[in-house]
Amino acid sequence: MTREELYQSIYTHDTIYLPPHEQATAALEVSLGCSWHKCTFCDFAKDTFRIHPVERIEHDLKILAQLRPDDTRLFFLGENAFCLSTEQLLKIIELTQKYMSKVREYAMYSRIDDILRKTEEDLECLAGKGIQALHIGVESGSDPILEACKKGVTSSQIIQALLRLDKVGIDYYLTVIPGLGGRNFSRLHAIETARMLNQVHPRNIWCLKLKLWEDTPLYREAKAGGFEEMTPAEILREERLLIENLTVSDCLFEDTTVLDQFTIQGVLPGQKGELLGAIDYLLGL
Repeated sequence: MTREELYQSIYTHDTIYLPPHEQATAALEVSLGCSWHKCTFCDFAKDTFRIHPVERIEHDLKILAQLRPDDTRLFFLGENAFCLSTEQLLKIIELTQKYMSKVREYAMYSRIDDILRKTEEDLECLAGKGIQALHIGVESGSDPILEACKKGVTSSQIIQALLRLDKVGIDYYLTVIPGLGGRNFSRLHAIETARMLNQVHPRNIWCLKLKLWEDTPLYREAKAGGFEEMTPAEILREERLLIENLTVSDCLFEDTTVLDQFTIQGVLPGQKGELLGAIDYLLGL
């Protein structure tokens, strides 16, 4: 088999979705779909949720070891792979050490409730075995918005889970969705999200403005007049308010969807002025 054919043999889909800061990381598919699969805005988790059998994971690891023998970091693929039990994750780490012995760090997507279901001892154990980073879509810090979009957690639960990660030394990279509150709750969304973020310690805040995907509940709600979608400029003004109210430290803030064509990026708090200046410039175009 060619190298391309070997890659194709270990992934269910042709396209692999990795967070921006994991683009160079080797990826092992351990599950498909989302264990929650109820968020009204989400078009990402189309697969029926399932965890791959250990036999398949071991088989794929053997192939990945041929393709990426010198990698030191591994990303567990799945919309929220951290939902796997501690025992399942430890087994996959054990197999990784058998076939990819140079790997020392692990990262994956997670939901907030995946973290809350694990004990402090579980989290300490997983951190000690090399789980270094979780990528988490928090989306908003506003309880009414979280409830409306059926996220399944509250802002206080988000804070609780992230502080637990701080305690055991697992980094977290957070995704926020500007525009998720619609026109009516734009200010609430920005201010409450900043309030929540200021109580935790994200390594990265990645903003992805709301896109209404067809066949999602939120799309149908908007079509029926129950949700007022914002324009790209309105969403950018909301994001400006979010940044104004952020007091996080040593955190990379970025948005790759500004006005549907631009990217802004800066480290907070030092580059807050530059971020706000860039937004003001873009709003003035």
